[in-house]
Amino acid sequence: MTHGRSANGSAGPIRRTIRVTNPLGLHFRVADRFSRAAKAYAADVTVYHGDTRADGKSPMELLLLVALPGSELVLEVEGDDADRAVDPLADILAAPGGEDYSI
Repeated sequence: MTHGRSANGSAGPIRRTIRVTNPLGLHFRVADRFSRAAKAYAADVTVYHGDTRADGKSPMELLLLVALPGSELVLEVEGDDADRAVDPLADILAAPGGEDYSI
């Protein structure tokens, strides 16, 4: 699921739905790598697990999502560089191993 422009043509948040495939879930190494990657962008990065939201630039908030294997997360990225940020960030959350990529 991806959204980028509202009906009136103004830029809005880009959203991506991601299933956690890592057998350890969203654990600290993944949260740390994700937050460090998110901090490289000016865009606001938010991750939702159900009704719980986390600042994507905070590894501790990401851990508090308690995203176990198979969990569905919604990644929301909004800002000038959101279109460049969404794919690399989604790839980190969807990676089957926390160390299967480099930043």
